Amino acid sequence: MRYAAPIAAMNGGWMPMLGALARSLHQQNAGVEKSLASSLAPSRVRSVRGARVRVAGRAAGRIAGFTLIEVMVALIVLVLGVLGAAAMTLSAIRDSKQSGLRSQASALAYELSDLMRASGSGQVGVFTGSLPAAVATCWSTGCIPIDMAKNDYAEWHAKLTGVNGLPNGDAVICRDATNLGSDVATFNPACDGFSTSPLVVKVSWDEKNNNARDAALPTAIMRAHLVVPILPY
Repeated sequence: MRYAAPIAAMNGGWMPMLGALARSLHQQNAGVEKSLASSLAPSRVRSVRGARVRVAGRAAGRIAGFTLIEVMVALIVLVLGVLGAAAMTLSAIRDSKQSGLRSQASALAYELSDLMRASGSGQVGVFTGSLPAAVATCWSTGCIPIDMAKNDYAEWHAKLTGVNGLPNGDAVICRDATNLGSDVATFNPACDGFSTSPLVVKVSWDEKNNNARDAALPTAIMRAHLVVPILPY
């Protein structure tokens, strides 16, 4: 019992000191934790944000580059399509022009056959001979049948070779039974001249050569031909 008072006194003195020491240690630990949190957390957040920004930047770069390639490919496809359409348009225009020239040649050949039938069988020699000069008096004071035939032939030939006629147009009217091919390979302007042979008109003109690119010695212009029989002669 005699040691109870000193122990109590000791307990009464040490306990407040231990409590104060515990509170001090707790405050120090709290400060250290706070300082560590304040020093580590922002850097970690900043590093994470920086990584996200870098990743986003790279992704945006890849997306932008891929879009540019798509635009370039689309432009190339568009240009090729426009060039193809232009080539088709030019080809259609050329074919239409050639078709028009052949229709014009056919119309001129049948027009000549009508003029010969209107002049009568006695004037065949006028059309199969050399080209005569036009007879102006046929439209003013009148003329005889042979002069009318000469005038019709001269006006028809002027229409064939004129500004609105066939390009470099020419024609041969004769009797022929052998050289009647209109293609380039077999066409022959020569005539047999037999009285039993049919009367034909052979028309020739220049047109665009569509096969110039495939030829060994390409020529831009080729000669086109048309052979039409004149009936009932």
